[in-house]
Amino acid sequence: MKDIKISQSLLKSLFNYKKGKECGIVVYEKYVNGLELDPSEAMDLGNWFEWRCTQQLPRNGKTPESKKTQKGDLASAYKTMGAQVDNYWRIMKRYDIKSLHTGYSFTQHPYANGIADMIAEMDNEKVIIDIKTSGKIDDRWSEWGWAEEKFENSDSDIAQNLTIQAVHYKVLARYEWGIANMPFYFLVFSQSDEISCKIYRVNVDDERLDKHDQQITAAYQYVNKIFNNPKMEKLAMPEYKRCYECSLKANCQHKIDVPLIKDIYVY
Repeated sequence: MKDIKISQSLLKSLFNYKKGKECGIVVYEKYVNGLELDPSEAMDLGNWFEWRCTQQLPRNGKTPESKKTQKGDLASAYKTMGAQVDNYWRIMKRYDIKSLHTGYSFTQHPYANGIADMIAEMDNEKVIIDIKTSGKIDDRWSEWGWAEEKFENSDSDIAQNLTIQAVHYKVLARYEWGIANMPFYFLVFSQSDEISCKIYRVNVDDERLDKHDQQITAAYQYVNKIFNNPKMEKLAMPEYKRCYECSLKANCQHKIDVPLIKDIYVY
């Protein structure tokens, strides 16, 4: 029986699965069988940027390569992110951030894990830094937007979807180093222009960290009960557009290729 530990991305997927927004088969293949799904162009660009900044390879272990035009010139998106690499180093210098580890794996929590982009020293204390890129850095409505207005209601799903990583890693740091509430920073860089970048320090109440630790335990028990030797038909969450875009559809016996009939009631 496989021991499935809880990462912040698995926790997000479990929330979405229980809300019917993500198929359980995809969750199973990614987090139990370790299936690597094909990255999008935006993910490739983000991996290249992070590698240029930290020299840390992506999870597949392959060195990211920039894309070129037919003339052999650097593609426009990579030129933009090349300029953002300069912004990254200027931020590191201006705030006197000293990298201690990149790609740091947390291992001490009994039920959870995670890999931090960077453990650094800043203002004479150890901090966690996560590097993000976004094509919608100022968008408050997009799932991937980083507008400040998104955080006005910290309890909203759209805010928690972004901040859960900070909460998760702060909990892991408690077990790793005994630091009760370790500072956490997001460095966010635009994929759309050469200028826009943001720094967020995520401040989390101690009670919220305690609650998250309890959620990790519950999620661990749930996952290791439901996702060990499951019946695929019970995990399936078919939805027309989701199935159409799914990279597993070729071999999935539970996909649909027409919309499901949904009832509308009028009284």
